[in-house]
Amino acid sequence: MTIASTCSTNSTPAVSNGGVSITQPAGNKSTWAARNPGWPVMPPRQPLSAAEKEHCRAEAASRQISAAQRKDRDALLNEAVRSLADELEAKVQVIATTHNITHEKVKKLLGGHKYYRNPRSTQLANAIVHDKAHEVNEGRARGEKLSLQQIRDLARVDPKYQEMTQDEKDELLRALTEYRALKNTSVRATNSAAARDAQSTLEHVFKILDRLALRTGIYVCLFATRGHVYDSSQPFWYGTDNVMDFWEDVLDVEPDELVRKLEQWACTQGKNIEERNSVEGMQRLCARMLNSGLCIVTKKKIRINFINFKVAIKEKYGIDLLGWPEDVPFQSPRAIINAEHLRTLRDALKAGTCRWAHMSRQQRLEYQERLKERRGAGEVVGKPRKKRSDVGRKRRRTAGGKGLKSATIIESSSEESSSTCGEDDL
Repeated sequence: MTIASTCSTNSTPAVSNGGVSITQPAGNKSTWAARNPGWPVMPPRQPLSAAEKEHCRAEAASRQISAAQRKDRDALLNEAVRSLADELEAKVQVIATTHNITHEKVKKLLGGHKYYRNPRSTQLANAIVHDKAHEVNEGRARGEKLSLQQIRDLARVDPKYQEMTQDEKDELLRALTEYRALKNTSVRATNSAAARDAQSTLEHVFKILDRLALRTGIYVCLFATRGHVYDSSQPFWYGTDNVMDFWEDVLDVEPDELVRKLEQWACTQGKNIEERNSVEGMQRLCARMLNSGLCIVTKKKIRINFINFKVAIKEKYGIDLLGWPEDVPFQSPRAIINAEHLRTLRDALKAGTCRWAHMSRQQRLEYQERLKERRGAGEVVGKPRKKRSDVGRKRRRTAGGKGLKSATIIESSSEESSSTCGEDDL
């Protein structure tokens, strides 16, 4: 799928050596960065000069020669390792036969222990290289900066990295972590850069989803569009296998028509980051995620009742809400007006740390027993529903206000359905 890049931009983001600029872009609305003043900006790459292009070609030729030499060395190394492995296998077999033990036990005793670490975590070696790169490439023009291998060689012989205290190591790790976080949360400076980023990232996502569908047989559909009329990203849709037939067969709408309507809606909104993260928006999102999760877990169309949660949800269905943020009051998201609390709750719901979970049979019995003891002690668990004004009097049942359904007379009751709630509860 192609994402066109036809919209020009007049923004002038500042350039910094670290790859991220915190300077505010020019005061216009033509780019995503301009519509989000105050956010760090990733500066676009400047075109290479003639000298820089010649330097790049020379570097490429040198890398090709080095790659060929490295390939020959690797072939010799692999052959030597293969020969050693054959000799080791023969000796292992001899030891197993001599001592009357299994072949696998000899290998286990020979192998010892191996410890694995996450290669994507922040490592001290990467932090040292990052610090040295900032030091030696400060003020250098593009094409004149030292390569990664040159920086590593300089860092290896630099005395200040040889005997570092734990505080100095922690400071380097913290600086690298902050740099990565800032880079991941920075906005693109131009429309063309944003379009290229969207295209490359989503193409990677599509490949992951295709493999996932092949392994598990799931269906996935995805719609994406630009968020402003000035953006140059084009709307498109993606689906695994024949999932897009669903929109035509069930909803009688073609995917192209749906994604165009999505584009119209998004461009009409035209919101920046702060506007998308408004209090009202986060309230709706949190409420929607909580109710959707509850319906999925219970397989019933119900809504969360915060006022009588212990009785209406936890006791009746044996379902608990785990991981609710400690500093956020347990109440309806629509009743929370603190933006920081809403942001914390939203992030917890997205990350899955706050989630619905079934109680075990033992947990459910113990919980019901505790509620029974509290009720036996005279405590009112939950908030009782206000009694009707006509309790005890006979009244006729109607069909949704469309007249009498029957002449059946029913008794008024103050009992409420524990699985539903009003707008105030949600």
